[in-house]
Amino acid sequence: MKLFFPAVLMVLLVGCGTASRTVSLNMGPSGTLILTPRSGGGPVALNGHEFETAMAKLARRVRPSPRPQEAAQRLFDVETRSGSYTYEASSRRLTPLAPGAHLKEQASKAEVELTRDYMHWCERTGRPGDCLRLLTGSRTLDSDGRLALCMALAKASVLDEMSEAFRDMADPQAMAAAVLWTWTTYMVLITVPEPVSKGIAAVMTATLIAYVGIDTFWSLIVGFRHLMDEADRATTFSALREAGERYGQVMGRNAARAFAMVAMAAIGSPAPALAARVPKLPSATLAAAQAETQMGIRLAAVGEVKAAALSAGSLTLTLAPGAVAMTANSQGSRRFSKADRDAAYEKSQDAAGRARCEYCDEELTREPGRSDTYEADHRQPYSKGGPSSGDNLAPSCRTCNREKGAQDLDTDWIPPKNR
Repeated sequence: MKLFFPAVLMVLLVGCGTASRTVSLNMGPSGTLILTPRSGGGPVALNGHEFETAMAKLARRVRPSPRPQEAAQRLFDVETRSGSYTYEASSRRLTPLAPGAHLKEQASKAEVELTRDYMHWCERTGRPGDCLRLLTGSRTLDSDGRLALCMALAKASVLDEMSEAFRDMADPQAMAAAVLWTWTTYMVLITVPEPVSKGIAAVMTATLIAYVGIDTFWSLIVGFRHLMDEADRATTFSALREAGERYGQVMGRNAARAFAMVAMAAIGSPAPALAARVPKLPSATLAAAQAETQMGIRLAAVGEVKAAALSAGSLTLTLAPGAVAMTANSQGSRRFSKADRDAAYEKSQDAAGRARCEYCDEELTREPGRSDTYEADHRQPYSKGGPSSGDNLAPSCRTCNREKGAQDLDTDWIPPKNR
């Protein structure tokens, strides 16, 4: 078996199925903050139109490589650790071959038939040829190719959405393959506690947890471990399909869209460039709130995450020196108090007793005794240090709150009533 990942990647998470999670924020000289993620987190909703629009926009800056697997290896800096290994399934041990040595390349009958079935699948789905670019380094599907194919089969509907998003490009299949290989390579890298993922992989990890929640993220890591085993053992296309579809049920459509979107944003980019794109992604406002409750950081701080390590029940994020101000509790709670919300609502009422959105004058409604039934926006963005005090609270309709929060810089946003 020829694998592009190091032997240590088979040392998979042990005990990561525990229901008790902890997040450790390593802030260097400022110490370590340990927190328990708030329950109730889960994948942020991403509708199909938003997803396809975002993917098309992100794709315009990318020139897909004709060898997407190698491009993904370079992105995550795993190319220098590639090589040939023999894998003993019973003992889960990888034995590296001598430098320059390679495994026997003679394809078996089963490998040839599996590859033929893959090509037939591509043709049946309207993408004739090597549609996922799984055969750029081998005449038949190797272990890496089988794993990537499982990932594609896990959420074929999202693959179709990507194809639709890329339809106006010169080579839509090449772009979809780039996303698939980036996604798969990241999952292989992050599934293992050592080595610690750094750079762009660390930024992706923090962003993805913000979008899917830590419990879903953990379930996907555990599920991917089993998927790797199943892909390695599979000798038929139907076995790969069944394994992929089982993993797809664990993932769900919203999580699949989030992973594909973040992979697309990462292609060909250094970590700071990816971090700069994150606030502009669909549903970033909801993801920002989840970043605080699940990891204790602000989404605007995702670029300050320099390393991410997963171990049994624990996620450790190493922040850049001096990044203590980027943690969610560094400026107090994001939530406004009930007294401040009530006072702001009363203050926003006109002579007839109707409360109005500060940004568009839409009438707001409040259920009796429920100050949380309208939006409360930070005039000075919370992500830029704005306090959760009454002086910084703007009663807002949901539309304005979401629109304003989606801006890279809130100062660039012009309220509807001022346009």
